Amino acid sequence: MKIKVWTDSNNRLLNWAYANENRPVGPTDEGFEVIEVADAIGLYENHASIVDGQVVPDAGYDPDADRPKPEPSPEQQMIAALTLEVAQLKAAKSSD
Repeated sequence: MKIKVWTDSNNRLLNWAYANENRPVGPTDEGFEVIEVADAIGLYENHASIVDGQVVPDAGYDPDADRPKPEPSPEQQMIAALTLEVAQLKAAKSSD
């Protein structure tokens, strides 16, 4: 499949998108390069380079570890605070 890749001056992958299969492979005067890849694996923006028309992911990069962890909602935070308060009250009552 053909993809469009935008890179910085060090050939680091900044962005990519699917390209029309009829487009020729190579640099364009539109600011991107068209390359051909077997699949979209390793196209990690800011964590891969394009070398001789091939995608080279950074060694050791783990995209799953790079995902932001979800923050608890205000409701979840309130429930946690109330649960802690109830537990503290029960502990204080049982020590009397």
